[in-house]
Amino acid sequence: MEPFTSLSEAFRRMEEEDFDLVLSEFWVQERPAGLEILGWVKARDATTEVIVLAREGNVEDAVRATREGAYDVLAKPCEPDVVMRSVHHALERKRLKRQVRHLSSVLKRRFKVEGIVYRSQQMEEILGMVRRVSQVDATVLIQGESGTGKELIARAIHAQSPRRTGPFHAIDCGSIPESLLESELFGHTKGAFTGATSARKGLFEVTYGGTLLLDEVGELSLPVQVRLLRVLQEREVRPLGSDRTHKIDVRILAATNKDLQEEVNRGAFREDLYYRLNVISMRIPPLRERPDDILPLAEFFLQNYSRKARRSPLRIDPSAGNLLLRNRWGGNVRELENAMQRAVALASGDALRAEDLPHTTGEDPLAPPTPLDLEGTLEEMEKRYILFVLNKHKGNRAHTASQLGIGRNTLWRKLKSYGYKDR
Repeated sequence: MEPFTSLSEAFRRMEEEDFDLVLSEFWVQERPAGLEILGWVKARDATTEVIVLAREGNVEDAVRATREGAYDVLAKPCEPDVVMRSVHHALERKRLKRQVRHLSSVLKRRFKVEGIVYRSQQMEEILGMVRRVSQVDATVLIQGESGTGKELIARAIHAQSPRRTGPFHAIDCGSIPESLLESELFGHTKGAFTGATSARKGLFEVTYGGTLLLDEVGELSLPVQVRLLRVLQEREVRPLGSDRTHKIDVRILAATNKDLQEEVNRGAFREDLYYRLNVISMRIPPLRERPDDILPLAEFFLQNYSRKARRSPLRIDPSAGNLLLRNRWGGNVRELENAMQRAVALASGDALRAEDLPHTTGEDPLAPPTPLDLEGTLEEMEKRYILFVLNKHKGNRAHTASQLGIGRNTLWRKLKSYGYKDR
């Protein structure tokens, strides 16, 4: 237990770190310290329990403190065993509240896992593998194109694992600047950098007892890869600006739309980190390789967005169904979901027809765009296709990213590497 001699000191320390319990006098130097602490806790939605010591016989103070949310109000002078019993019960309530929050989040995640809609044999085999790997605490590398549902698979692994009552956190390694990414992952001390006005735990500490998904891990810079490798090897983390390390207990899952072996070969990804992450490997096939899932997914999204729009679910007209099956879905499930959301917003009548879908110009959706050829490396073809889609959308990056099924930050990085500038 750490004593504070003034309210200002107490507030400063509570800004810097989390406390399970505060034991406070009601009045400190003629100020209602107990009420001020209670107000501070409530304003920040903190989970700190507060026990207030009030003068014996002062019913008004006790009522005010109780009304403001104090766990207990003890009359002074207090017997030590009475204080310790109240402290024990307050800490037990905090533990139970934390457990309830975890269980609630697990139920929510299980609902999301049920949202894995499929009919294909490929996904049946993947979910069978999910059930097996969830029971071991090994690192899993989930590979697949953007929009195939890698995070959903990661959540399924966590929800069926012995860590399911612990937290699940995911971080997109490609959408956060390197300087902020290190702080997010490893934490920082107060004053570690400009703007670090208080200490903050990183995700490796916050996810204690749970699962951390490093999404788009292939986007990590080499310096961050070095720090990540050390964390995985030592099972401890050192916050930015600190000379102390903290033990971690977290299962690591990694996801990427890149061929990490190819990234290793060209020197963009550390080989030792690759083998640390690739203990168990899973590949999520693109939607074009599992056409049996297209119509079930389309129906699921139509029902979901119809319900949100408070309209009757659209049935899929045969012409629309045929077009859905013929489309290559370069953005995979994410692109299909976007198409169904658009259809619910724009379609008239009770059926989804071919004209309600984005690709209705009459060309064979399986044919590649005419401005492109299939010569050159895969990287060169990707560049030509991205620039073609960007030109098609007249430079609109949001629409381009949506059609490609990638994030705007990923598109920005690729265009930057091409030397592209807005015209």
